[in-house]
Amino acid sequence: MTTTYNARLTRLGAAVAGTVLMAAHTMAYAEPVTLDLQLTCPFPLIGSQPIKARITADYPTEISASEGVPAITVDTITVVNEPSRQGLSLLGAVTVTGTAQSFTTISTTARDIESVVDLTVEPSPVPSTPGEFEVAAGGVAAPVPLAAGDVGPAQVTVDDLILSLRNLRADGTLAGMPVGEFTTDCAVDAGQNTVLASFDVVEGGGGGGADPANIAVDVEAVDFGNVQLGISETRSVTVTNDGDGILAINGVTVTGANADAFIQTNDCTTLASGESCTIDVTFTAASEGAQAAVLTIESDDPDTSVVSVDLSASGQLEPEADIEVSETDLGFGSIDLGVTSDRTLTISNVGSAALNISDVSLQTGGDFSLLSNECTTIAPESSCDIGVRFTGNAVGTSSDVLTISSDDPDEAAVTVNLSGQVNDDDTGGSTLDITLDVDGSTTLTATGNTLPLSGVIDSVVDLATGELTADLKLEPTSGTFQVIKWFRKLTATAQVEFENVGEATGTLIDGKLTTSAQAYVKVPRVTVNLFGIKLPIGGGANCRTAEPVSFTVASPEGETFLPLGGGKVTGSYDLTALENCGALTSVLSNFLEGDDNTINLTLTPVQP
Repeated sequence: MTTTYNARLTRLGAAVAGTVLMAAHTMAYAEPVTLDLQLTCPFPLIGSQPIKARITADYPTEISASEGVPAITVDTITVVNEPSRQGLSLLGAVTVTGTAQSFTTISTTARDIESVVDLTVEPSPVPSTPGEFEVAAGGVAAPVPLAAGDVGPAQVTVDDLILSLRNLRADGTLAGMPVGEFTTDCAVDAGQNTVLASFDVVEGGGGGGADPANIAVDVEAVDFGNVQLGISETRSVTVTNDGDGILAINGVTVTGANADAFIQTNDCTTLASGESCTIDVTFTAASEGAQAAVLTIESDDPDTSVVSVDLSASGQLEPEADIEVSETDLGFGSIDLGVTSDRTLTISNVGSAALNISDVSLQTGGDFSLLSNECTTIAPESSCDIGVRFTGNAVGTSSDVLTISSDDPDEAAVTVNLSGQVNDDDTGGSTLDITLDVDGSTTLTATGNTLPLSGVIDSVVDLATGELTADLKLEPTSGTFQVIKWFRKLTATAQVEFENVGEATGTLIDGKLTTSAQAYVKVPRVTVNLFGIKLPIGGGANCRTAEPVSFTVASPEGETFLPLGGGKVTGSYDLTALENCGALTSVLSNFLEGDDNTINLTLTPVQP
């Protein structure tokens, strides 16, 4: 995937997006520069994908410290690669929409300034034919203030990206899960140049001279919440000088009706431009009930010499439980008729006493059901999970209400709205039928001989869960081994067949295929070549392993298996002794029996 940006890098859709930095009317501009980056983004179904991002930025060569970096419009173009297009198309996505975030850092001589740019992904069509396609996005980066302490060389570096996508079907509904709606955290690959832009921060600007000192406090109020009697808790307040001059902190005091319950300590004296100091405020719950005070900070800021921060807390005689749920609206997206989708709801106890869950129930329980409920008693600062399933019983939208009852004194019952949609759309079902050609070999530990393997796998993949079932049909094969008889060393040829026991099962998740199957290994005929004549020495219709053989194969580490592209799988298995093979059963068993036999297969989709 290759991306072209204006400004700084953003976190974009099935790929990536761009970044920030233009300038104000008094700034000097250079020619636009281009930065190429390699990123890795984990995507549902197909696993992590390498993304190439090309970032083009028009930025100033000089920025006035007094003016700072202004707001800027960000436009991006991303080229989505073919594996990503496959993953979207498999579940009927025809349009990519969503939002993205870019995390960048402006580094000056004095500090690092973190910046986040929010982008909107413009609706972009997903082509039905193989190949790359483009996705556009845009947004506005917020202004970044600078100070006199930032004067000197500076640069913008690209960090990482977060992408939240909603991928739609032709009728505007969400595509099938898991690609209908998902969030992915993209990382810039290590070892690259991540500097997008370099510029100089200069003094003055606009003819107005340097700004004076300016006090900035990071909070307007501090609420300690409920604190058990006899317990102390501490919160921090940060004071920053974001002006050009030197700021003197003349005093820090606590006043008010309950001033004696709050104690402050600080390291604030004088602050150069861009510097900060910390005030730690400690509340000790000595009495029950609500308590309040005011933290006052005095300085020589010519505009705001006094800044007040409201302090509040409540002394609590007994510790209390406090319930919190991870979602108040739990959406299951869009699924197809007859399939299911599972979600997990987390219940947390953010209080100071154990939380007892007395009941978890659904209002109607029609299309929604509870899979699991680990929640009985939750310790303070702990959590538990509830599994909820949505079943596509009928086409259309469906909703229900999940109610959680507990001994939280403030919220005896918490409700969670459940919603989902069932489609009857053949363009993007949640299951995929795949026929795969099998080509490979197995090496037997007992003799070191290698047997060729070929055949066909007819599989069905549930794209919402990644689970699969398959019918494995391996063709008969043959191998040779040495046998001593009649004082001669002879080469025997054994025909080998496979008799399946049930269906193969497995998963295809994030580009990794894992499959397990069972089969009897049969040896219907074994011959030796003696004086040019093939003489049978064993085998038969009932000659087979005493127990079914369990085969487990998986994608090799670092390799991706694509639903429409195929891939490699490897594994090992143990072979038991043969039975019912005639007088030389024990000899034939020596040819097969053994542990840690290896298997290597290449699976190639059969084109319809």
